[in-house]
Amino acid sequence: MTVSLEENAKIQMLSAASKDKKSTTERSLIEKYHLGPLALHTGLVVSCVTYAVGGAYLFLSIERPEEMKRRAKAIFKFQELKDQFLGNLSALQPETDRILETYTKKLMYMLEDAHNAHAFEHFIIPNGVPKDMWSFSSALVFTTTTVIPVGYGYIFPVSAYGRICLVAYALLGIPLTLVTMADTGKFAAQLVTRWFGENMAIPAAIFVCLLFAYPLVVGWILCSTSSITFLDSVYFSLTSIFTIGFGDLTPDMNVIHMVVFLAVGVILVTITLDIVAAEMIDRVHYMGRHVGKAKQLAGKMFQLAQSLNMKQGLVSGVGQLHALARFGMLVGKDDVEKTVPEDGVIAFSPDVMDGLDFVDNLSIYSRRSRHSAGNSARNLFLS
Repeated sequence: MTVSLEENAKIQMLSAASKDKKSTTERSLIEKYHLGPLALHTGLVVSCVTYAVGGAYLFLSIERPEEMKRRAKAIFKFQELKDQFLGNLSALQPETDRILETYTKKLMYMLEDAHNAHAFEHFIIPNGVPKDMWSFSSALVFTTTTVIPVGYGYIFPVSAYGRICLVAYALLGIPLTLVTMADTGKFAAQLVTRWFGENMAIPAAIFVCLLFAYPLVVGWILCSTSSITFLDSVYFSLTSIFTIGFGDLTPDMNVIHMVVFLAVGVILVTITLDIVAAEMIDRVHYMGRHVGKAKQLAGKMFQLAQSLNMKQGLVSGVGQLHALARFGMLVGKDDVEKTVPEDGVIAFSPDVMDGLDFVDNLSIYSRRSRHSAGNSARNLFLS
């Protein structure tokens, strides 16, 4: 019984050690190949794609029944207007111009509605090809251009429930998509930084060239595969990747190709702005640091010049004091001869203020001994 317990304990210890070794190996692999950040980036991208696809199904389920109702109503109105026009035209021959003008105004007014215009184009005119406004592909374009956000305005919800859902969908989807785009751009910029090192001038120039070349290449592809001109294609590409999206052009483009084109273009703009902005900020900081150092150096040089001037002045003053001290030591009290000018005017030196020194120091040295004069000069120098 005791042996079996020991064996069980050994088996448990071995299994725990193997589990610890396995977890350590897994952690080392994750750290070695940077699988953690990669999983985070991949999760953001998958979440964004899932959000767009799920939103497409949501709005398709909401707006498709509303489209069917509005289409039936539009077809009935167009048929009714046509019957009225033909009936009035056969009954009133002299007023043909007025009847035609009235019919044209009513028709133009009805075509201002997007659903009426779509029904007239695809279900009323003889050569029209039946086509639904809300399909999965068009709904996917709608959700993609909502969360990026470009907002072409090709289709839009018309029901109250659809518009309420759109507000909530955009409030959550736009931040998610912007974070995903920024994260992907940052991840790509970090890879480029590791490849080129600290010198960011070369990758900045490369991505600027790619940013200018991308709309040109896409414009050439759209010009070759659709009915718009090369200038219109480039214009459409630029307004799309910079999230302007006027919606005034509608090229014949596959929905998957359009989504990939928008995603790649916006990420390219994000990477380019990130790298160029980082390079410019680094340059500004570099200039700022050197300007600050130059300012500090100029201040130190100015302080040094001031100290040199003060030292030179002090040396000159000390020299004069030493000269006066030597003069006082050489000239004694008894050797001083007071010469009175002919007019009888001499320099005034009041006896009651012996503690003050005047410019005319003759009275000082005449009243003091040679030894006291030398000590006075030294005390003045030391003080």
